[in-house]
Amino acid sequence: MKTSPAAILLIVIFTVFSVAAQYFYKTGAAALELNVQAIITNYNIFLGLFFYALGAMLVLFALKKAELSVAYPFFALSYVWVALVALFVLNEVLLLINWLGIFFIAAGISLVGYGAEHG
Repeated sequence: MKTSPAAILLIVIFTVFSVAAQYFYKTGAAALELNVQAIITNYNIFLGLFFYALGAMLVLFALKKAELSVAYPFFALSYVWVALVALFVLNEVLLLINWLGIFFIAAGISLVGYGAEHG
């Protein structure tokens, strides 16, 4: 089976939803108290759960039309998006080693995509 571009697009969208979920978990955790009522009323945690659930549905449809060996490396884009959200939204600092990691992730995904197209 050849991996369809639509399947890869769904996985890329999933990675964006996954990062949104992580962002909402992070902001929800900042206000979190260790009691049931605080967790139930923390809308950021529920938004995180929502984005994970929505992303999971996308992955199911994507994997139906994709080779796992081609599709799965694209999940690593989550690491790239998280780093960018941390930098631009949460004002965290990225070191040179972080940028090198992002570069190698992008290079690896590019090689997998190229191999799938020309292999």
